Amino acid sequence: MGFKRLFEPYQLRGLELKNRLISAPCEKNYANVDGSVTQRYIDYVVERAKGGVGLIIVESMYIDPIGRGHIRQLGIYADKLIPGLRRLTDAVHANGAKVASEPMSCGRETSSYITGFQPVAPSNVPCKVLAGGEVPRELTVDEIRGLIDSFGEAARRSMEAGFDLIEIHGAHGYIINQFLSPFSNRRTDEYGGSFEKRMRFPLEVVARVRKVVGENLPLAYRMSGEEKIEGGLTIDDMVEFSQELEKAGIDLIDVSAGIYESVVWIVQPMAFPRGCLVDLGRRIKQTVSIPVSIVGRINHPQLAEEILATGKADFISVGRALHADPYWPLKAQEGWAEDIRICPACMSCSDQLATNVPITCAINPEAGRERELSIKPALKKKRVLVVGAGPSGMEAARVADLRGHEVVLCEKRDRVGGQLHYASRAHHKKEFEEVIRFLEVQLKKSQVDMRLDTEVTRALVQEIRPDVVIVAAGATPVLPFTPGVDKPHVHSAIDVLDQRVFLDEKTAIIGGGLVGLETALFLLENEVSPVVIVEPTDKLGGNVGLRTGWFIRNEVTNHPDIDVRMETTVEQIRDDSIVVQQKGEFEELKVKNVVLAVGMRNNDLLAEELRAEGAIGELYVIGDCNIPRTMKEAFEEAAMAARRV
Repeated sequence: MGFKRLFEPYQLRGLELKNRLISAPCEKNYANVDGSVTQRYIDYVVERAKGGVGLIIVESMYIDPIGRGHIRQLGIYADKLIPGLRRLTDAVHANGAKVASEPMSCGRETSSYITGFQPVAPSNVPCKVLAGGEVPRELTVDEIRGLIDSFGEAARRSMEAGFDLIEIHGAHGYIINQFLSPFSNRRTDEYGGSFEKRMRFPLEVVARVRKVVGENLPLAYRMSGEEKIEGGLTIDDMVEFSQELEKAGIDLIDVSAGIYESVVWIVQPMAFPRGCLVDLGRRIKQTVSIPVSIVGRINHPQLAEEILATGKADFISVGRALHADPYWPLKAQEGWAEDIRICPACMSCSDQLATNVPITCAINPEAGRERELSIKPALKKKRVLVVGAGPSGMEAARVADLRGHEVVLCEKRDRVGGQLHYASRAHHKKEFEEVIRFLEVQLKKSQVDMRLDTEVTRALVQEIRPDVVIVAAGATPVLPFTPGVDKPHVHSAIDVLDQRVFLDEKTAIIGGGLVGLETALFLLENEVSPVVIVEPTDKLGGNVGLRTGWFIRNEVTNHPDIDVRMETTVEQIRDDSIVVQQKGEFEELKVKNVVLAVGMRNNDLLAEELRAEGAIGELYVIGDCNIPRTMKEAFEEAAMAARRV
């Protein structure tokens, strides 16, 4: 299909944008600790510029040290940062895109752990989602005016650094949003109370920025179309506010959603439908004459085109989609849409951001390491055998082929994808099918000799005579030493998710990690209830990322048909029950089925045999075959092994 509207140019106050695609502002933890630009940051944005996006909004940039949200967040609080920012904007311009700054201050949504200062806010309402729920100090009127001055200074620095547009960050519960919202603004002076008074600070910031930049530089405003929390801002509030923004001289309204207390609406997991915020953007667009951009799980160019063609928005903002594939725009424009590495919204990058480490991408190891992991032709062509066509094996074969090696990929099953097939059947995880699809398409277009229904033995290795063997044979479920574990009504979570068995009536799941929680929700989707989850530790979903964990734990613990037993062990599995023990107390629970979700063990027998024989000069063991972990490690180890060959 063509993408006429998506690649139609647009002018914003004289700024020519070559298409309707905006690289949304995603924090990355790539800056230095003082907020200055690094080469890593420049490499990242340059790759997105090369990929064909029209406008890159770098990320939220703190205007004062007390308003920093992450240890390695990009700053715009001092003139010393301008030279580095100028290098960044020059590099983006040299590669065909426009670039915007996004001044912000966190207010209540930070902590003294990050900044070294007590947070400040319109009112002393703590953000309980952040560690400790530190109570902020209420700003004085003089300090409020100082903040407005700081936004003005950030705008001046943006101009001097060569940014083409400034987006004022008024979304996601940061300081501007806090003044606007009745949830966080409890003031009774001229900056609080009525909606008119709560609009005062945001509009004064807009007025100051417009005064500083003059009439030629376009201004955008990022808003949460709804805060998605009781007592917070609604779409009706934001429709009214949008009209005031238009009067104040804003040229583009960029619509998102959520605050930290509703963080899954800021960065939405794959459980949320694609385009989940489109209706918010549509409501805003219906009431203003300036253009509107919308974000939120828009990972396919077809969806982006449909939104534009039906008049629901004027621009499409994509963040994680370009993190997963910086060439998403170019591939769509040139008719290679099937070659786009579609972001599955797995939340890996978001979970990393929350721990203040530089973010990577679970399915694109090059993200944030563009210089280090660029694919270069091999100096010597080798014969490479890859064992296992799960995600790590497929990625290793793909990269080795691109480097010019002769690659044989063997898989003992009749399909590729490995454990991603099981994962894609879990609760709201269908997007993982896109990861399999991308790798399968790339391998079909490659020179890789792919052999399904082929189990690799020492004899086959001798027959193929490879120079290099990459073993990606995956892992198999662990069987606990529990009496009765061999009974016929006991199954692994993989058997259930792969639909090799079909359960009914009450089911016990042993293990409350991610797989156990997802299996419980999968069973309920398939009308198997009730479910009891038995977890020996005091942490439900202890192996789940921070933001992913908030979402799935909430689903599980609030479900009326799930009984969660923490700090509880299964002592015996009987024909129609299990015997559990908690703190010395024993109880018999009547169940018809038992599902094991207690972990995986690596399939490393072939690797050990080959290593013992010493017949292979180069041997790599990657992914779950090395140590069972996540998709992120599988792709990273595949990427590194294929580049070392």
